[in-house]
Amino acid sequence: MQTGEIFHRLRIGLSLVVGFISGKLLASTLQHHASEFFIGGFMLGVIFTWLVYWGIDALMGEHDPKTGGRW
Repeated sequence: MQTGEIFHRLRIGLSLVVGFISGKLLASTLQHHASEFFIGGFMLGVIFTWLVYWGIDALMGEHDPKTGGRW
């Protein structure tokens, strides 16, 4: 396993953890439809984390010239 693959897997794992935490917090705060708010919070947490990764990669200039992106 190469270093790039390890970091890619760590990014996926971290985005899942952030999604879970944000979904859990949103569901516990807005208890009217907890399962729907958990799913929405999970999705927003994952998307936000990947946008942060994209911004960091854009600032550092890391990208694949063939595809135009890292992922």
